[in-house]
Amino acid sequence: MRYVNQGKTWSDKRILSFVDKQKKRFQEDGYCRWVVVNKIKNNFVGLCGVGLFEPPGFLEIGWWIEENFWGNGYATEAARCSLEHAFREIHIPHLKSVVHPDNHASLAVIRKIGFQQKRSGLLGDYQRSPKNLPIVTYSLKNPYLNFSHQK
Repeated sequence: MRYVNQGKTWSDKRILSFVDKQKKRFQEDGYCRWVVVNKIKNNFVGLCGVGLFEPPGFLEIGWWIEENFWGNGYATEAARCSLEHAFREIHIPHLKSVVHPDNHASLAVIRKIGFQQKRSGLLGDYQRSPKNLPIVTYSLKNPYLNFSHQK
């Protein structure tokens, strides 16, 4: 979580609120941030999935992998599964991902799963804090939808 929440750990209250929001989002919209688990050892690896980036309110794919598991392909595998679900199952037309430019591991994942860089800027450009935090926004259209008929 070095690049999320300014590297600060969430309180238990915030974690429980986050989990409740994910359950509700999945029930209502069919997407959320899922738990990533090592199937062999059955232990928690992190989170990955589609969520609402608020403000301004666009759908974003993201992942948070526990440091002990970095470099083992969990983020890429989980992101591919999340994309497959988002695009094929619930037909989300477009996803973004917002990444800190120094987060080289996440930048590698986002490129591996086919996203293209759209803009560089600051978190404040999205009315978020800390306003001066540099970010890069990536984007990907759903390849399974016909965009020629969409406005």
